[in-house]
Amino acid sequence: MLITSIRDYIQLRGRANLLDVARHFRLPESAVEPMLNFWVNKGVIKLVNSNLLTCAGKQCSACVSCNLVVYPNYVWVQ
Repeated sequence: MLITSIRDYIQLRGRANLLDVARHFRLPESAVEPMLNFWVNKGVIKLVNSNLLTCAGKQCSACVSCNLVVYPNYVWVQ
């Protein structure tokens, strides 16, 4: 089942942001986020909001030519 696969992915990595999870499962972020929130509500993973900006194109660490987006991070807590 997909929701348990998402849980297992976070457990194996220890930490992943919303974009990484969505890309791994080839789903839109809007589909992955409710499943991650299910596990947050269960207390299995923790939502950690980072104030660091991440390059959406993964091409650089800091520039002004692309849209910089803050992606929430999910951390395994058990």
